[in-house]
Amino acid sequence: MDTQKGVHSAEHLSIKLLKAVLLCACTLGILLSLVQVFLDAHLSSADIDRKARELLAMIHDPASKAADRLDTDMGQEVLNGLLEMKSVQVAAIRLDDASNLAKVERPIFASRYRLLSDYIFDSIRIYRQPLEPGKEHFGELILSIDTAYEGKAFIQRSVVVVFAGIIRAIAMALLMYLICSTLLTRPMNRLIRHLSSIDPEAPGQQQLPVPEGNENNELGLWVRTANKLLTSINYHQSLRQKAEARIMRLSQYDYLTRLPNRRTLQNQINTFIQKATNKHENIAILCLGLDDFKSLNAQVNFNAAEHILVKVSDRLRNCIGNKAYIGRLGEDQFAIIQSKIEQPYEAAEMAQSLIRQLDRPFEINNEQLTISATVGITLFPDDGEDVDTLLQQAEFAMIMAKSRSHNRYQFYVATIDTEIRQRKRLEMDLHLALENHELSLAFQPQFNYQKGELVGAEALLRWNHPEKGVISPDMFIPMAEHSLDIIPIGNWVLENACQQLNKWHLDGYQNLRLAVNLSAIQLQDQNIADRIAFLLNKYQIPPETLELEVTETSIIDDLEASKAQLQNMKNIGVTLALDDFGTGYSSLGYLKQFPFDKIKIDKSFVEDLPDNRENCGIVEAIVQIGKSFGLKVLAEGVETVEQETCLANKGCQEGQGYYYGKPLSAQDFISLISSQRALSGNTQVEGGDYETPGDNND
Repeated sequence: MDTQKGVHSAEHLSIKLLKAVLLCACTLGILLSLVQVFLDAHLSSADIDRKARELLAMIHDPASKAADRLDTDMGQEVLNGLLEMKSVQVAAIRLDDASNLAKVERPIFASRYRLLSDYIFDSIRIYRQPLEPGKEHFGELILSIDTAYEGKAFIQRSVVVVFAGIIRAIAMALLMYLICSTLLTRPMNRLIRHLSSIDPEAPGQQQLPVPEGNENNELGLWVRTANKLLTSINYHQSLRQKAEARIMRLSQYDYLTRLPNRRTLQNQINTFIQKATNKHENIAILCLGLDDFKSLNAQVNFNAAEHILVKVSDRLRNCIGNKAYIGRLGEDQFAIIQSKIEQPYEAAEMAQSLIRQLDRPFEINNEQLTISATVGITLFPDDGEDVDTLLQQAEFAMIMAKSRSHNRYQFYVATIDTEIRQRKRLEMDLHLALENHELSLAFQPQFNYQKGELVGAEALLRWNHPEKGVISPDMFIPMAEHSLDIIPIGNWVLENACQQLNKWHLDGYQNLRLAVNLSAIQLQDQNIADRIAFLLNKYQIPPETLELEVTETSIIDDLEASKAQLQNMKNIGVTLALDDFGTGYSSLGYLKQFPFDKIKIDKSFVEDLPDNRENCGIVEAIVQIGKSFGLKVLAEGVETVEQETCLANKGCQEGQGYYYGKPLSAQDFISLISSQRALSGNTQVEGGDYETPGDNND
């Protein structure tokens, strides 16, 4: 009986112990789970803010560029990418005048957990960041985050955590009861000692040993399960560490080229500056920008353009090796940091080497594409001593180099900042020049050596700025092409040239012809031939009296398209001339492919005639080429009677330059024609009455 009482007493005690252990374990498990839930809520709230800030930081630069350029399409494209994030409910680029440059929006997520999640995280969180491209405030970037997605995940995790905590607590309580009831203190002590020796950072590297004699019982199962859990924990911890490392890398490197991004570049430049300051060393920062990448981007699809950027970055990286540090600044811009340089020429050699690396064509989709680059160079400490200033100066130098020509490098000078600001103002003024009637045409005479008379003129565009006076075409024509203002300006030139030619014909000068230059952008216009035909019909102009001039550089980008365009114009009956012949590439190939009627010898080959033997040989060769192809030949830049005599003797049919007259107004040009006809037997007009030959820039 006593034994039974003892057994029952022990059983009651075991039950009480079990109840007490279970109660304490459940209570503790619930409390710990709640603490974990509260911590998770705090971390989830912070994670919402962090992700929003990362999104703002990620699109800040492209959004700033869109705001700076007032480019709605670019702004919309930047914001559309944000919609891939489900939590983004509204995103907008708002300008200073409170108008939206671009905006995207989606409905609020309908979630059954929303009542609780809105209470914890708020329904919508709004973030703002100012847009300050070039340190000038243009507006702000607005991001509205729907917290329901994070709230749903948090509530689901919380439920799992609470139930897992309770289950974990019950399991531990049962285990403790089993241990106490079966007196397995010794093997448990050994297990505890092994548990204490496990590295929390790598829990799966060391396994718990199964206590001897317990291989097949619950204790052995517990040990094996614990080992599986430790292995699983180690695996997921490794995945988390890899994910964190990947996130860190994405924040520091460009996703496409795998080069350091702008922020990482800035940090690296700052490190180089600190070292260079301590050791009194020099640093060169090179900003490399691809030439005409936007037009190239328009020719190929998006994937091909990205493939080109990857190939470009690979070439640059291989060229630099360990001699410098390279990163990506923006869409088509790269920065190269060259430390420990002694002389500026070292940076120039690096720039030239980078430019040469891009000379070889890129093969994309079985098509050969040619890319060139322009490099701007700034030096530390001569040009500046802080990161932002040096990067800005390198970009300014690159921009100015591009404005003058491509495929070259240029060092930064103190006047570049002022020059760029003036250029920006001039671009804005040019946009209104046509509307404000500031543009006009001048006409430079063209002389025929066989007829001994002036037979036509070339129409030259002039811009009389209300404040700066006459602006050189070499300055404002590239601006117009870059900003696409050349399209309305080119249409205006064609219209006014045809109108003037019609007036001359009506005034009795029916044999006069007029040459008009077509830009590369006009040549790409699919409707240009129809417009020319319309103007010829509108002003009743014989097609052969209108001469259209194109340069080799304007047709080199897309030979097939240019060939088709020129053939359409030729079918109308107009005269086609290849301008600046000999200064481009593969000229004979162009003459074979394109329906030209005339070639114009560039003035650089007319200089120093007849004394310069090399130029004499070139001119004679061009004239012979013209005869072989049945083309007329006109020489530009004729300034002296000796040049005229040399050209005529070599078979050149026509000349143009200050020897025959400077660019004139329409009225002065007709007066010149009339005075020539009035002079019996005089077949040339002296250029000295108009302007000195040294001023001939047309």
